[in-house]
Amino acid sequence: MTSLSGPATSAPGPSHPARRLWWSLAVLAVLIGAAIFLHARSRGVQNAAPGPSVADTRLTNDGVVAYYFHTTYRCTSCRKIETYSRLAIETGFAGDIASGRLQIRLVNIEDEGNRHYVHDYQLYTKSLVLSERAAGREVRWKNLTRVWELLNDEPAFVDYVQRETRAFLAETP
Repeated sequence: MTSLSGPATSAPGPSHPARRLWWSLAVLAVLIGAAIFLHARSRGVQNAAPGPSVADTRLTNDGVVAYYFHTTYRCTSCRKIETYSRLAIETGFAGDIASGRLQIRLVNIEDEGNRHYVHDYQLYTKSLVLSERAAGREVRWKNLTRVWELLNDEPAFVDYVQRETRAFLAETP
C-alpha cells in the first residue's frame, strides 16, 4: 500500500551534497583566513623593538633633530617610513650627523613621557618631524606630511626627505 503523501523523504544528512559543499567552503574559508593572518605576521605587523621609554629631548649641541614618531604597534608601512627616512638622512647628511648638527631620533608616542608630542606637533599618524633647537629650546619645526603619499616610491620618498631636510638646515644658523 502506498502512502498518500508520496515517497518518504529524509532530511539532508552528512552525505547530502549541499551539506558537504557547505562544510567544504567553511573549512576553506578558515584556512584562507589563517593563511592571511600568518602572512601578515611574517611581513612585519608586530610590536616595535623595545627602546627607551622617554625620548631624550636634550641635545648635546644645538641643531636639528629628525624625529620619527611611531606607536608600539607598527605595520609594514610604518617600518618602511622609518627605513626610508633613515636612508634619506644618513646617506644625504653624513657630515651633519657626524658634526652633531643633525640627529635622528625614534620616539614611541605611547611610552610614558612621550605622549605630549601628539599635542606639541599636532600628530595624527606616524610622522617624520624636523625640529630646530637653539639654546636648549625648540625654535621651529616642520612635519614632513608627504611621507605617506610617497611610501610606495622609494626614490621619490628619499628625494623629498632630503630636499626638505636640506632646506630646513639652510635656515638653521
